[in-house]
Amino acid sequence: MVVRPLAATDAAACDAIVASLPYHFADEQGRRDCAAAVRSQRGLVAADDREVVGFLTWEPRFEDAAEVTWMAVHADRRWEGIGRMLMDRLAANTLAAGRRFLLVLTVSPSDGPDDIPDGYQATRAFYEANGFVLAREFAGYWESDTPVLMIRALGEAAASSRKGADRGLG
Repeated sequence: MVVRPLAATDAAACDAIVASLPYHFADEQGRRDCAAAVRSQRGLVAADDREVVGFLTWEPRFEDAAEVTWMAVHADRRWEGIGRMLMDRLAANTLAAGRRFLLVLTVSPSDGPDDIPDGYQATRAFYEANGFVLAREFAGYWESDTPVLMIRALGEAAASSRKGADRGLG
């Protein structure tokens, strides 16, 4: 498996990955927004010797942060560590660029349980396993679901937040 920068020629493969995940990409406008992002934003893809099997897109936010705007791994390839490889590369690249935080919006736990076992509770668990913490809900920001901001501190910011938590400040 190789993780490399997203290229314009990867767009159709990213669209196919999205199509393999109808629960997570049920909203038509969301699918259009994701399709636009893989054609215009910075990103990474994970590819095996045959095809692109996962991707993420990201945008810089101010000087200290980068936001994961879209991320997906093909339904047939989930739970193989592909998402972690993408996230690890993004974290390393973000830190090397001098940014201290990764951000992501996903569906809040306050929206209640999902209809499927691999729903948004699994998405949040993935981000938590990759160092993100729940930070703030934004009720009304999306038309249907309630988004929650999750944040991951990188480098010295991560070390400082762990020290604060050790002292009972976190």
